[in-house]
Amino acid sequence: MINFMKMKNRSISEELMEILKKDYLKITEYVRISPYLDMEMRGDCVMVYYRGGKILTIFENKMEGLAVEYYIDKNAKLLVPHIETIEDYFAKAMHVIDIHEAFAKSKLGEKEIQQRVVFENNLSVNADKTDYFVADVEWADNDILGGRADIIAFRWNHMEHRKRLLQLTIIEVKQGEEAIVTSVDNNGKVSAGLSKHYDDFEKLRQDKDGVKALAEDMLVVLKQKKDLGLIKGLDWLFEDSRKNKITPEILPEVDFLFLLSNYHHYSDNLKKELEKLPDEARFISSSFMGYGLYKDFVHTKKDLNIKQL
Repeated sequence: MINFMKMKNRSISEELMEILKKDYLKITEYVRISPYLDMEMRGDCVMVYYRGGKILTIFENKMEGLAVEYYIDKNAKLLVPHIETIEDYFAKAMHVIDIHEAFAKSKLGEKEIQQRVVFENNLSVNADKTDYFVADVEWADNDILGGRADIIAFRWNHMEHRKRLLQLTIIEVKQGEEAIVTSVDNNGKVSAGLSKHYDDFEKLRQDKDGVKALAEDMLVVLKQKKDLGLIKGLDWLFEDSRKNKITPEILPEVDFLFLLSNYHHYSDNLKKELEKLPDEARFISSSFMGYGLYKDFVHTKKDLNIKQL
């Protein structure tokens, strides 16, 4: 059984929330209006991402800028963020990441797609009409889900908002045909494809207390994001029409979905990997183009026509 008592919560302190609402309000508002930036809770800090790359880290008593790894020119002067000139910092730091992505061998890839999913379902013009709201990306714990989860969201069916009934949903993002394959190299290192991630999820699903603890922490994160204006469409989730506080109900069963992006349909990798998965394995597709997520576009492996893959 997984020891969730050691799990590091992602929700942040009231003190840090106040800093983001007051002293660093300029940063919060800058992120809120930008389709290219994403703010995520990290327990003792918050991190701001651009194209999936960490561009700024905010603690209660300090800020940290771009990591050295993003600078192609190792002799370049490192950018230092200051609240008074934060707009200038963001502009220059985003340019550094753009250069890194253009020339680096190891690209952000899936992380950039994760960020697009966050924006489409949390802040875009259609965000309040989707069925999923993202609480966290790149969730990490050494003992759980193989160490990480790409996206943790809550499904709140758009047509059933009066019920305030949520389902914790873990989403694994895979880009391209190579990423979906589970393999082991000559040194015994496992490259996690679809089947490995599904096995990790099954271990989590069996721990009911652990799932409950994770869901409760993610619900706090969801509300904190809502209070900071980083998610729209949640006006009636935590309070009624008279502004009375309400705690939403969370279904006991956690869901797990694969989100495949830019899969080369001539490849037979997916067909081979599907053979390792049970019929109940679930995939989510988009509504035509885009990354808005809807419950009606969730399919089981059994629903997929493997012969056409």
